[in-house]
Amino acid sequence: MKRAGRTRIGLLLLMPALFVAGYVSAAGYHALVPYAPSWLGSARAALNPTDAFRTVLAEIEAHFYGEPPAIDKLTYASIEGMLATLNDPYTRFMDPEAFRRMQEDTTGSFTGIGALLEDAPGGARIVRPLPNSPAARAGLQPGDIIIAVDGKSLERVSLDEAVRMIRGPRRTTVRLTIRRNGVDEPFTVAIERDLVESPTVDVYLEDQENKIYRIWLQNFNEKAPQLLDRALTEIQQNGARALILDLRANPGGLLDAAIEVTSRFVPGERVVVSIVGREGLLERRETLRGRYRNLNIPIVVLINSGSASASEIVAGALRDHKVAMLIGEDSFGKGSVQTVIPTSRNTAVAITTAKYLTPSGYDLNAKVVDGKRIGGLKPDIEVKNPEDWRMTEEDKARDAQLQKALEVLRERIGASKPSEGVLRAQHDAEVNR
Repeated sequence: MKRAGRTRIGLLLLMPALFVAGYVSAAGYHALVPYAPSWLGSARAALNPTDAFRTVLAEIEAHFYGEPPAIDKLTYASIEGMLATLNDPYTRFMDPEAFRRMQEDTTGSFTGIGALLEDAPGGARIVRPLPNSPAARAGLQPGDIIIAVDGKSLERVSLDEAVRMIRGPRRTTVRLTIRRNGVDEPFTVAIERDLVESPTVDVYLEDQENKIYRIWLQNFNEKAPQLLDRALTEIQQNGARALILDLRANPGGLLDAAIEVTSRFVPGERVVVSIVGREGLLERRETLRGRYRNLNIPIVVLINSGSASASEIVAGALRDHKVAMLIGEDSFGKGSVQTVIPTSRNTAVAITTAKYLTPSGYDLNAKVVDGKRIGGLKPDIEVKNPEDWRMTEEDKARDAQLQKALEVLRERIGASKPSEGVLRAQHDAEVNR
């Protein structure tokens, strides 16, 4: 099972530093404490890694001054420390909570408040509440910054951790402290968690007179192909003359969903992506029979630095097969394959096992050079949006990437003039009511 995927320092990484900084040698250690494990200071008692782990765990439980963490916490930390030595941000251990969240994200539903979040100074900013979600019903607005969850500050908390704190069992209440522009003091909102469907496909008629549609595909979960089919059927029935496939801020998801989506746009059995492991080519994935929609209209794909993994596979395949041009900014550059391997009933490890190449052989993986990420897909036409631009209806007037796509498509279809756009549908909300 292959998944797109993000690591931490653990106990094993800290152990050498403790011996060097605190005890220097086995002799010093014996002088400081009245006990010592038999293997310490004895060159002849070399242990294999499994024995070493068991021994250290036993010594912690027997001799640590104070109450040691639960054995599962110690074990998880040691695994995370081991994986950290690989220097791969995508190889990671998933404890029961993280494994559950991964499963929810790929199936397309979870329990929470229903808001898209991004990093912000001092907390997590709401990009937009999802339609008919607990967040929307509570009056949360785009731009609101969550600075605390149940009284715990988010000042030094990662976005992943903030999401974990906000999610929880259905019908339970979470209290969010909000900082809002134009409001002098932060305020607290109590929200009852509920089942939320992940946003997947929204459809917009961006140019009513010239019938130019935009399909915003927001992730590649199990529902993406079905929801995309509904969107394509609608725009075909309404006489679409051109299409913008918007993959901006799409972090990816399932490889199978990416193959399905590409198959709607690329005719015949053609290569979508090559998967290369450490021993060479492992597999070439091709478009699927019977999925091609034959739109017969010009297509533009929008990408930005938030377009990653499955988004890059689709965008790269559509360009390589001359189905669409790319407009926007360099994509993220996440072209590696993670294989998710269960390690128990409710834990798993995601291990990077291969990398993706586009049909032309382009390596999607970005590299860090002098602290900067270099790589990912390069757009055919580079257009940057303002740094404070938000992907919302309210901020559409400043969306230079969208305006450039409309300009290119109007030229392709010979349109004489632009016209006003309107919101047509939100397919994920319709399907999951």
